[in-house]
Amino acid sequence: MNKLDALWHYQQAELETERLEAKLKSTPSRQKLNRLYAFLSEQQSAIASIQKNMEAKRQTVDKLQGQVEELEHKYELELSEFEIMKGDDECTAAEMTESRKSVERLIKNMDSARRELFDTVAWIEKTMAEYKDTYSKAAKAKKEYDVARAECEKEANDAKPELDKAKAEQAKAAAGVDKELLARYKRIKSHHAMPMARVENNQCSGCNMSLPTSTVKRVAAGDGIVECENCGRILYA
Repeated sequence: MNKLDALWHYQQAELETERLEAKLKSTPSRQKLNRLYAFLSEQQSAIASIQKNMEAKRQTVDKLQGQVEELEHKYELELSEFEIMKGDDECTAAEMTESRKSVERLIKNMDSARRELFDTVAWIEKTMAEYKDTYSKAAKAKKEYDVARAECEKEANDAKPELDKAKAEQAKAAAGVDKELLARYKRIKSHHAMPMARVENNQCSGCNMSLPTSTVKRVAAGDGIVECENCGRILYA
């Protein structure tokens, strides 16, 4: 077996290994597992985002509650002072007006803080319902994911003997290939799934481009390693 024959044999062994691996990755169970994994990742990200936002809103609630309590306390003091001023004959109209305005400002600020507090609490309640729904969907998907994963593991175990045999054959074929030629093959594989291509009807079967007569003769004669001038694949007679 010459160098190119050995490399061609290696390519066939490698393609068989890849075919079995691709078959295992494309089963209905594997596709379902991949979809569930993507869905779970999305739900987990959503849950983490909701938790983060809710924590921030809870801190806002605590802050607003403190503000409301402080404003209520100030309001009581201002209102008490205003009532005292109403019974004080020495209190001027300007002082009464300023006191009344102060009370009105406190009422306005309290109303604003209470509305913001109410809106924030309402947001938390709505988001909590969303959180529970998202968590429920994630929990259901996790159960389906576990079932699909078990099915995939069984498929992998069932396919292991055949896949191991194919990998062993590939390793055996690789041992019979010139190391420099194998390295060249692997470089080409970074661009083409099949680095070697047969010459058929004076064409490269990889890219279907016509080959010069001199190139076809060199390949047929086994005159060194010849690559397709168009796609770079190693040509094989």
